[in-house]
Amino acid sequence: MPPWIEAAGISALWIVALARAPQGIRDRDQRPLWFAIIMIALAMSTHLEPVTAALAHVTPGAHWIDMATHLFGIIDAAAVLWFICGAAGRRRHTALVFGAALTIMTILVLLDATAPSHTRNVIAPSSAAPSVPDAYWWVFFFSHLVADSICGFVCWSYGRPGTPRLLRYGLRLFGTGMFLADLLWVLKLAYLHTRSTAFAPLFSPVTGIEALFMAVGVALPLLAQVRDRWRDGSSYRSLAPLWLDLTTATPDVILGPGQRLQGMVIPLQLRLYRRVIEIRDAMIVLRNYVTPSALDLAHQHITNHAVPLHLGDAHITACWLTAALQAKETGMVPQPQTANLAGPSTIDLTNEIDHLLQVAEAYKSPAVRAYRASLADTIS
Repeated sequence: MPPWIEAAGISALWIVALARAPQGIRDRDQRPLWFAIIMIALAMSTHLEPVTAALAHVTPGAHWIDMATHLFGIIDAAAVLWFICGAAGRRRHTALVFGAALTIMTILVLLDATAPSHTRNVIAPSSAAPSVPDAYWWVFFFSHLVADSICGFVCWSYGRPGTPRLLRYGLRLFGTGMFLADLLWVLKLAYLHTRSTAFAPLFSPVTGIEALFMAVGVALPLLAQVRDRWRDGSSYRSLAPLWLDLTTATPDVILGPGQRLQGMVIPLQLRLYRRVIEIRDAMIVLRNYVTPSALDLAHQHITNHAVPLHLGDAHITACWLTAALQAKETGMVPQPQTANLAGPSTIDLTNEIDHLLQVAEAYKSPAVRAYRASLADTIS
């Protein structure tokens, strides 16, 4: 496999980690996942040649780089387990997870300190060569194997049908990344047992593919947030012409400061919610300016223009709003409205936004433009 796969996978992890940084720092529930991704990316990065070369300038020797990399790898495994325990509602296991990690790190340090003099902490081509004992590697690889297996199984078990789709896919992709990490440790155990050079070329691509799976799994919820923000922004802009006409006629319904200030200090989702409320409040005021003849004409125009049945309510609403705006502008005295002009009732914000988007689209349709042109001769 191409040698760039490992670098690509690790780069993807860093991109996701940086993208999630604001949420990871701000949101306590998201912090374990963000910390785990940072630790995984850091641990994997220490195996890249440019990073190793840079570390060589700030450490006493290659042995210390190897040792630090392995100890950091244990922290990485503990961080992932910490995230998984939190996601599974088992935060009480935090002390156990990091206590086990500290114990394993202590064992590795002791095995290294009692080994014959050696310059690197790598698997020697021969067990007779001076290096750390094989027990060092068994402890290191098995600790990763156990931690990654637990994480993989938990992710797949929580990614069952019934879980929200993007979360389910994200958990399964992340869990697959953990199982690929298991494959890496199995390959390294096989290499430790056989000292066969056939295994070594597989380490880098497996690491890269593992990192890519984890990066995509973690990125899916982020992509969902981007999608939701794009949808909210599109809805906010699409409602603007209708909102502007209605609030110009009924300025008292505006809830807060000017739009420029809102854009600086108020989140988009809240601005959209306020726009929906202001449109609805304006409709409540304006419905008292609608005459029975204006309503009859609206139904007639909708029929004459063959408006699709599922868009009928939206077009009727757009028509009577047009009539009300013209009536208020001409100085008509409002009268109590007996007709039900509230439109479909819903407590779901998404459905409410969808309905108002249909009204906003109908408001600029040919049928409503024709209705507006005929109002002068028909509204009494």
